[in-house]
This record gives sequence, C-alpha cells and structure tokens, in this order.
Amino acid sequence: MAFSEDRISNLSHEIMELLWRDELADVTDEGRALSRVKRSLNSFFQVAEEIDDAVRAKLRNRDQGSRDWDSLYQKFYQEELAKRKL
Repeated sequence: MAFSEDRISNLSHEIMELLWRDELADVTDEGRALSRVKRSLNSFFQVAEEIDDAVRAKLRNRDQGSRDWDSLYQKFYQEELAKRKL
C-alpha cells in the first residue's frame, strides 16, 4: 500500500506531536527529527509492500478472498516478517 507524500507528512507530524505531548523524547532539532520520522515511515511502508508482493506471488494460483487464501496470506505474511526479522 503506497501512501502519498502528504499522508506520510501528516503521519509524521502526528507522531512528533505525540512524542512531544507525552514527553517520550527530547527533541532538540525538530526539523531533523521530523525528517527522520518521515524516512522511517517510508521505509516501513516500502518493506510492507515488498512483503505483500512476495506473499501474493506465492498465492497467485489460488482464489483471492477464499477462506483458504486469507489464512494462507496471514501465514505467509508472518513467515516473511520472520524471514526479515521484523
């Protein structure tokens, strides 16, 4: 699932707001911290998309939406997460 730059920016600002409000982090350079949060979100969503693509490739010969497909999707998704140590 690809998110737009605006959505990533919005999520980044929300995360920074929560970190500041809940006093979870001491941020001395807000711009740098915000940039790091954006990069982290982009990396996370890129990996999630790669995992989804890999799982769907394994399931390409099955009927999507069936009970079997859904359970196998979850199983293979967890296996891909473990393989990538996530």
